[in-house]
Amino acid sequence: MKLVALKLTYFKGEKNEWSLEGKTNEHSDNSLFLGAINLIVGKNASGKSRTVDAIRHLADLFSGDAKISSLHRIGLGTAEYQVKFEEESNIFEYFLNFKKGKIFQEILLVDEVEKLNREKGTLWYEEANNMLKFKTDDDILAISKRDQIQHPFFEKLYNWGNNLNHYRFGRQLGKNALIREIPNQENEEIDLKDGDDVTNIFVKAKKEFPNSFVNTLLEDMKAISYHLQDIGIGLIKNFPIPAYGLNVKEKDLTDMTDQREMSQGMFRAFSLLIQLNYSLLSKIPSCILIDDIGEGLDYERSTNLIDLIIKKVKDSNVQVIMTTNDRFVMNNIPLEYWMVIQRLPHKALFYTYQNSKETFDDFKYTGLNNFDFLSSEFYITGFNNLPSQ
Repeated sequence: MKLVALKLTYFKGEKNEWSLEGKTNEHSDNSLFLGAINLIVGKNASGKSRTVDAIRHLADLFSGDAKISSLHRIGLGTAEYQVKFEEESNIFEYFLNFKKGKIFQEILLVDEVEKLNREKGTLWYEEANNMLKFKTDDDILAISKRDQIQHPFFEKLYNWGNNLNHYRFGRQLGKNALIREIPNQENEEIDLKDGDDVTNIFVKAKKEFPNSFVNTLLEDMKAISYHLQDIGIGLIKNFPIPAYGLNVKEKDLTDMTDQREMSQGMFRAFSLLIQLNYSLLSKIPSCILIDDIGEGLDYERSTNLIDLIIKKVKDSNVQVIMTTNDRFVMNNIPLEYWMVIQRLPHKALFYTYQNSKETFDDFKYTGLNNFDFLSSEFYITGFNNLPSQ
């Protein structure tokens, strides 16, 4: 299942209203349309991280990891979501409206057929082959009434939310997260949404895919100029208590390098690739959010990491949504994947190849770097705002 369209408004009609939408044209409404690979770019404080966080909040609500009341406690208890998903040949359209921690509207259409209408208090039951009355708490999504027999359509949304991965690339990504003992069960619980759970994910992936996981990881690290001979789990050196973590054998070093000794940039890339490869090998349909991709990496490694992610994700069941302020990253990702934010009063307006194709295509005739597409505001004005040569 892939997220293909999104509209969002926080605090509609209030002084602090903020909305997220796409630029309209004759072929599209004001939804933000997404593809398999998406790079969100924009000037500082334009709404990049806020957009990623909004998608994460929706996933947490779908999976039951958050309630509307918990969003209310962090100041996000009033919002309207309109989202659309594609799953094989099916279209899921979902509408959610909550205010001050209470849900007022929740509607689900599957292929334009209503399956849920919270205002009417009706929900589709498979065995009855009909819409029947239901009632649930006003801070919990109706999706929480999971029943694979009666409401199989909810499982699709639950799985999307539960399998979403969220990596804040500019942070630790598990570098300081050690474990007291190595798990020995293949069915050990892991949290794919927790970017710090990388050690447990590595252990699980190595057990499930003994013939491919480590070799794939070695090849991927080589592709971003980290030449490793082996990867494993071992005791952390010079630590006051016994603790385990990731370690690697670098080509030119005689001793193993544990995760606390790795540079932050190296570990961020390493952690991301462990978790991305597990999603791909296990064929878990997932959405991967990567905030500040490339942060802490040099030009060559940042460029190679982006190339690698695009290559691995293309034609897979994984959707990637990334954000960046890094001009190296921007210059290396084709504009067709870009989602450019124009910051307006109370609004983040997105320009994409789908809603601004002519402007995106015109830019290739300028001879400028991709970064200039953002910095010159060509995405808004086209040739009208370029300085004369």
